[in-house]
Formats: sequence, C-alpha cells, structure tokens
Amino acid sequence: MLDLSFLEKHEEELSINITSLIDVIFILLIFFMVSTQFKNNSIPLELPKSESVQNQTDIKTKTLSITKENIFFDGEQTEFETLQDTLSIFLQNNAEASVMVECEKSVDFEKFVQVLAKLENAGIENIGIVHESSE
Repeated sequence: MLDLSFLEKHEEELSINITSLIDVIFILLIFFMVSTQFKNNSIPLELPKSESVQNQTDIKTKTLSITKENIFFDGEQTEFETLQDTLSIFLQNNAEASVMVECEKSVDFEKFVQVLAKLENAGIENIGIVHESSE
C-alpha cells in the first residue's frame, strides 16, 4: 500500500499575517487624502452689474416717498386720503405709468402695505421698491 505518513508532517495551516499590511494601507490612504488637490468645479462668470438703470427718470416713472409723518409723490406732499385720487390722475395721463416706492425704516409696515394697496386700487401695475445698495 501507499504510505501517506509524509502528509501528516506537513499539515500546518498556511496563513498570511496581514496586520502590517493593514498599517501600510492606512498610511497610504492618509497620504493620498492629504496630498490630493480637489478641483473646484465652477464656471467663472462675470455677471453684469446694474448701473443706474433705475435712476434714469422719465415722464412715466414717479417716486412715492413714505416717511413716518408724510407721504410725498414726485416731491410734493400728499395726504394719505387723497393719494389714490392723485395716483389715478397720474395713471390717466400716463397709460404705462410706473411708481418707485421709497420708505424710511422707521415707518410702520402697516402704513407701507396700505400705501401699496392704494397703488393697486389706483390701477398702477408697475411698482418698484427702492432699497439701499448692499455695497
């Protein structure tokens, strides 16, 4: 018969010690994370800035200024009660009229909304709100 005794001597289980391999992989991972430069995926845009387009005044655009005490339409003081009539007359004379609304910070929001309601009731659809520049 066949003698298989020589196989019994070599029955050791073969294994690879990967502890040091894991250490090397982590070091390489950290190296590549630190040394990699990420591209900024953005498109360089130069957007145009508005330059005094709203400051050009023509006959069809008037300014409505609201202060804590008074209301001024095109530089003339107007009473709150007669504001709608004044705006209606302005709209009759200029069919494509637009009104720019300026308001002080100290004015109550309720008063501001009431003035906007008067503009709407007068039939003016082109309403702009003037604000301070953020620059």
